[in-house]
Amino acid sequence: MASIDKVAIVFTMAIVAIALGFTATGGSIQDAGPTISTPMVSPETSEPKSSEGFGADLAAEIRERAGTVELEEEVMMEEEEVMMEEEEVMMEEEEVMMEESTEPTTVHVEIPVGTSVPGCEEFNSCFTPADISINAGDTVHWMNIDTVAHTVTGGSPADGPSGVFDSSLLMADAAFAFTFDEAGSYDYFCMVHPWMTGSISVN
Repeated sequence: MASIDKVAIVFTMAIVAIALGFTATGGSIQDAGPTISTPMVSPETSEPKSSEGFGADLAAEIRERAGTVELEEEVMMEEEEVMMEEEEVMMEEEEVMMEESTEPTTVHVEIPVGTSVPGCEEFNSCFTPADISINAGDTVHWMNIDTVAHTVTGGSPADGPSGVFDSSLLMADAAFAFTFDEAGSYDYFCMVHPWMTGSISVN
């Protein structure tokens, strides 16, 4: 009798164990199925973030950049104003230079050594410089650095003196000056040495 009770108890325990095994397996199968979660909707409305945090840093950076751009624009405007002032100064200086350049000047011409002998005409060097350009009102100053007397006479060897200007004889180290008040082209030569010629263009 006792052995039958033991068998019954063992049999009962085996059935309970099998039942528990099925229960555990069914639960794991149910857990393995797809899970659908319902999104949670917060009834609270989103409020803007406080001035402390990432948004505040970004806003501060934007304000700083905007301030930098405004500062750069101000600097650029100041630089443009300075450039305009410099241009005005340059224009004023150019006007002064033009006014100064219109004042009468004196151009120096030399009668070189050795021009009393033919040959200087081949290099147009009987007067140095031989051909010059001046403005009306300017003066030409000739200096004889040769050891021989010469003349500075308006005109040409072919046509003779023009009567506009004439130095008469210039001895060694002597000088002659003439102011040209009227525009035009003036040729001149040495009456003693007719191969010596020069020209003056008056603007």
